[in-house]
Amino acid sequence: MKRFLFSLGFVCMTSAALAQNNLQQHAAAIDRVLEAHWQANKVTPNPPASDETFLRRIYLDLAGRIPTTQGARQFLESGESGKRAALIDDLLARESYASHFFNVWADVLRFKTHYVNTSNVIPAAYRSYIRESLRDNKPYDVFVREMLSAKGYAWDNPAIGYYQRDPDMPLDNMALTARIFLGTRIECAQCHNDPFDKWLQTDFYHLAAYTHANKSVNEAFEGARLEIKRRQDLIEADFKAEKKAATDGGKAAEARKQQRLDAMHYRPVVGVIKNPVGQLLSPIGLNRKADSVLKLPHDFKEDDGKPFDVMTPASLMGEAAPIATGQDSAEAFANWLTSPKNPRFTRVIVNRLWRQMLGLPITERFDNLRDDTKAMIPELEGHLVQLMITLRYDMKAFLGTIARTRLYQAQASLEAHTVGSAYHFPGPLLRRMSAEQAWDSLAALISHEPDARDEQREFTDARRVGISQMVCDAYLAFDGKKLLDIAYEALGPDMELQAKEAAVMEEMTQANRAKDDAKVLTLRRAQGDIRRERATKMVEKFIKPVLHGLAAQKGVQVFEDSLYKMNPNPGVLVSETWRKMWLPGYGPKPRTEADLKADEAKEASQLAELAKRLQIPAERQNDFITHTKKILAEWHRASELDSPAPRGHPLRTLGQSDRDFVENANLQASIPQALMLMNNEIMTESALLSPWSPLMLNVTQATTTDQQLEAAYLALLSRKPSPEEEALWAARKFTRAEDMVHALLNTKAFLFIE
Repeated sequence: MKRFLFSLGFVCMTSAALAQNNLQQHAAAIDRVLEAHWQANKVTPNPPASDETFLRRIYLDLAGRIPTTQGARQFLESGESGKRAALIDDLLARESYASHFFNVWADVLRFKTHYVNTSNVIPAAYRSYIRESLRDNKPYDVFVREMLSAKGYAWDNPAIGYYQRDPDMPLDNMALTARIFLGTRIECAQCHNDPFDKWLQTDFYHLAAYTHANKSVNEAFEGARLEIKRRQDLIEADFKAEKKAATDGGKAAEARKQQRLDAMHYRPVVGVIKNPVGQLLSPIGLNRKADSVLKLPHDFKEDDGKPFDVMTPASLMGEAAPIATGQDSAEAFANWLTSPKNPRFTRVIVNRLWRQMLGLPITERFDNLRDDTKAMIPELEGHLVQLMITLRYDMKAFLGTIARTRLYQAQASLEAHTVGSAYHFPGPLLRRMSAEQAWDSLAALISHEPDARDEQREFTDARRVGISQMVCDAYLAFDGKKLLDIAYEALGPDMELQAKEAAVMEEMTQANRAKDDAKVLTLRRAQGDIRRERATKMVEKFIKPVLHGLAAQKGVQVFEDSLYKMNPNPGVLVSETWRKMWLPGYGPKPRTEADLKADEAKEASQLAELAKRLQIPAERQNDFITHTKKILAEWHRASELDSPAPRGHPLRTLGQSDRDFVENANLQASIPQALMLMNNEIMTESALLSPWSPLMLNVTQATTTDQQLEAAYLALLSRKPSPEEEALWAARKFTRAEDMVHALLNTKAFLFIE
């Protein structure tokens, strides 16, 4: 299932939100601040960048990849005076913007697709939330506030994924929250007063008290638990009454009490209720623990408190953040942190986005701010902070403003910046592509649809979330008494089969001792048959009644996913049954064989149209369609892949973050990277050097050597070769276009943003 865009050029698609902000005036104001600074410091700004340089830079900064050959040619050949502004707005409106900045925020937020021993419901919902927030251009303060105040189920409030990145670790999460959004390192104060800053350990604990009540939701069994307790309490009450009237000291009452408790089969019946869900509810939500109280640790040794003192919520800086009567403490915290009056919140995002576009923040250590931390150009930082507030934290408008400045559109400074030294921003810094930018640029050279969303993944994620929601609601559809009664009805047959299995296992033990291998094999098969029968009966006696109860409550029909291939292992058959079922309202409807055939026919038609558009000879169109279909299925942008990519994936070789730490990507060159770009499978005829890739089609369709050279440069470097480069290639007398492409791909010019 693939969404085809076939973007062969750039189209002016200025959004209403961007048009309403007079971005050019804002850009001119930034330039005036810089001009005054340059004049005061006797700095000569860099000359204007060429259209070619601007084109490649703006694509990499806003779209996360290099432009296609067609897009580059159309822009460079355009004579429109406002084409740069039009391209900026176009890129901000594209899907590629959301794709690129998803990677940026995944690195900041340490987003991971997979968590150990969970159903990954929350990551699936959280991924969609981040992507949609960027696609919809959600204001930054709203984006952060939603995450920091989030609670509930993943399907209702996917922003809980932020807190669930550190499940049930509220102190660690608070330290990271202060760093990410306030640029403040308070992790040292988690254990002692900070020896390098003003923060006290009590400051940390007062701040952490706002979110300490966060608690994962891992089940939907509260009703059944309360009913079991009610029955146990009833037995206990009867026992106490009988004991009080007893003449034997209560011995008979004690025996009857134990008999009644044994008859409840507490552990087995709880197993009937809990075991069928497997990991489908682990976890599914986030709540606040009502009676949670944060206290100083037992080993607290500072002078402003004593061990086990209760810590009440208090803000760290700026205005106070009192909690109104009935207000959620995390909501009060989120409102305080994201307020324009917070002295560091806006400063951090301004520096983060400035660095994203220019290669260097105005305050180098913006993730380790102190009261005396100075920006390299304080008046510029102050102006940008006010601009962000004026723009109401519109990140696209802010980025579009930066891109319109004379500074951004100047030639890059080629000298490496030394940490701690002053930089007056005469132009952007020369910088390496991130791992994701490099990968996505390769995708643009290999795939005819590099920006397409992986709709199959989106469908699978939505189904994953919908299944867990269905399971949760199915349990909650019954009161505890009814759910427990259904469990007892299923428990009887299960205990009978369990006894049969125990007998078989005893026989197996005796056969093992006698070294009767044939009998052992027969008994193992019998054991497998019993386990399958147990699982089947559990589905019939418990899963289906519970699921059909929900369907009846909703007034809908239960459907089966005809394409879902269940794991035949009887140990997981029960939980697998949920994955095969669907109720309307719980995620997308499962696809059918007819749906798949319709998709295949649609894709084949679109690829045939593309082949004609690209002037592929009729006799070779089937080869082109076969290859392109395979590439579209296998080659997706980094944002569509697992986050992070598996170890050994080219993205990891290129330096992608492991998502264990904040902004942990590696931008340094390495031998494995060089070897990958020279020898990896990517650089073969099955991918980049395929005659059907966009890159090689543009090169091989050129009729002369000079035209091939121009096509290769335009595709890889977004410019034509200089006269000196043409002379160099002429002297080399290359005979294979593949060799020329391979050489250009391995130059610094490809991997750097100039």
